[in-house]
Amino acid sequence: MPDGAARLSAGEPRATSAEPWSKQNPFLQGPFEPLFNEVSIRSLEVIGRIPMELDGALYRTGSNQHMRPANPDLFHWFDGDGMVHAFHLRDGKAGYCNRFVETDGLKLERAAGRPIYNGIYGHSGVRQAPLPPGAPRIKTVAGINVISLAGRVMTMHEADSFYWHLDADSLDTLGKFDFGGRFKSMLTAHPHVDPATGDLLVYGLNYDEMYVECMSIGNMGQVNSHVRTSMPITPFVHDFIFTENYYVFFFGPIRWRPYAADTVLAGNSAFSFDRGSPTRILLLHRKTGVAKWLEARSFTCDHYLNAYELGDKIIVDATVTETLDPNADIRPEEFFPFPLVDKPSPFSGPQLWRIEIDLARETVSDRRIGEFAAEFVRPNESVMGRPHRYGYMAGVHNPGPQTHGFNCLIKHDYLSGRTQYQHLSSEIEMTPGEPVFVPRDGGEDEDDGWIMAIWYDPRRNASEMTILAAQDFDGEPVARIKLDHRVPLGFHGNWIARTSLR
Repeated sequence: MPDGAARLSAGEPRATSAEPWSKQNPFLQGPFEPLFNEVSIRSLEVIGRIPMELDGALYRTGSNQHMRPANPDLFHWFDGDGMVHAFHLRDGKAGYCNRFVETDGLKLERAAGRPIYNGIYGHSGVRQAPLPPGAPRIKTVAGINVISLAGRVMTMHEADSFYWHLDADSLDTLGKFDFGGRFKSMLTAHPHVDPATGDLLVYGLNYDEMYVECMSIGNMGQVNSHVRTSMPITPFVHDFIFTENYYVFFFGPIRWRPYAADTVLAGNSAFSFDRGSPTRILLLHRKTGVAKWLEARSFTCDHYLNAYELGDKIIVDATVTETLDPNADIRPEEFFPFPLVDKPSPFSGPQLWRIEIDLARETVSDRRIGEFAAEFVRPNESVMGRPHRYGYMAGVHNPGPQTHGFNCLIKHDYLSGRTQYQHLSSEIEMTPGEPVFVPRDGGEDEDDGWIMAIWYDPRRNASEMTILAAQDFDGEPVARIKLDHRVPLGFHGNWIARTSLR
């Protein structure tokens, strides 16, 4: 585990709870408020018992703005500098550390002592200042996901052609991993492991040459297969999914051009809304590269639980935001209402959908699963690409007057239709992040394992990591691992066993 220490970040001090950078922007307050310190803690308070077989770390990344934004009132959650958090578990004990990802943009701003980049998700209304020679045109923050690749811990953004290599224990940034410079596209921050081969499936988007490419990456980082096809639009694509034979994409009505001269560099959003546009579905054959296109009504697939083939059909389970009026003039600042579920929006709140694609008839149908809002959906990843029974997600159930975001974790059983909720506290609403399923060694049932998640407690202004027995989902946690500071509500991560690292 990391040594016990604390270090302060260089640059302008960030906001405190008493002095937020913006009193009207929720993304700089409460569970989103940035941290000041990078710390390493050898031993954490544990309530309950950490299973002895858990030997590794839960890594999670998210947005943690380092300096006061150029326009704090317009700051977007997705634009904060990437900070990775790790809960290290071994021998029934827990440690913790957090570090900024030392991206090129962050280092340039630290050296300048001020923010010099515009965000790429929000808009500042201010033209970006000239940059030093050789500086990246836009700032990517490496704050979306943490994975294991080629025995190393990687974190990433979705507008780069490379990932960032981190020290597995200290989280120090070691350098870039760029696949030998082979790809000139923006690589996904949502790769998926194909359990049938163990390969990491990755896609990239190139908006200059207008193509999408998909790669299967082996356990040494080598490219085992590669297919690509042209695309007729500039879609914003955050995630994808796969079946035995297909890579599956849903291109919704949101367009994205982060490197264009009239967007981020000019102080404008990289996003735009394509009025009246349907959702375009791309089925890219994993072996032949043959592309099949279909259309559906206007919606955006945010994250995918799983997909599989069933006869002539492809079944896709995903979280979806539906466009309430596809012909409306929707502004970029209205995009992505979650996790602020009480915020008015031209989109529905995030919902769990089942989408059926009939290959023979070339038709698409969908239906909502459950009456809850849901996001950050995760399966037992050993069943990906095949029929599954369970899905786990952060959600909203029985919201009250103080509900402004996620207030529970959810387990849904697709076979029985049963839905279970874990609120963690009956006294106050706590806010969970993404749940991660960790299978039990030797377990036979799909839900034989644990659910790990990080929760924010507004009473303490601090966070904790919980370990739930997935088969006793709504029962008492197996363990609650306490921090004395908050982990800002963030995005994605994974459990990485120590044995999988080199």
